[in-house]
Amino acid sequence: MRINFAICCIMVSILASHGAEFDLGTRGQLSVVVPDGWEVNGKTVDRPNGTSIGYTFVIRPHNEVNAKCLLSIAYLTNGIPNKEIIRQDVLRICEEFVEHSVEKKKNLKEFSLEKGYGAYCVFTDALLVGKIAPLGNYKVMGSGEVQPADNMRGVVTIFADDADGKEFKTMVNVINSLTVKPKETK
Repeated sequence: MRINFAICCIMVSILASHGAEFDLGTRGQLSVVVPDGWEVNGKTVDRPNGTSIGYTFVIRPHNEVNAKCLLSIAYLTNGIPNKEIIRQDVLRICEEFVEHSVEKKKNLKEFSLEKGYGAYCVFTDALLVGKIAPLGNYKVMGSGEVQPADNMRGVVTIFADDADGKEFKTMVNVINSLTVKPKETK
């Protein structure tokens, strides 16, 4: 009985989501699964001379829920996904959040990308515990990095009011769905 219910939930989730695709030029096509009631907006980031250096994304719910995710992808050279380097980068970058957090330490978690690697840490703002956070001010932040394909790396920041809440989990699932397909050659 529980298995049938779980399968139904998964099927409803799949049917209630849609994909978004972004053209990364010669670097391929980035795809992401977007749940119903959420949106992903992206735009290219260019140098002053017009050449692209990356892409930025905002992932957010359509309603007034206090949650959003920012993802910035930068194009690299000679960069294959390296689990240990990403883990070290995330731990180093997150050091500044430890002191003012409830956790008082960095707890590394992994994204589950189909290809590549990603990791993040979650921090709860000690000043907002037990309070209602105004819209745009978040109780919880997840900070990390992803490398969904060779020669690109992304910085991820997830904002929400509950690390165990559905909004935070939804944003992690959106990041987990990142895939990059190589540009088709003609």
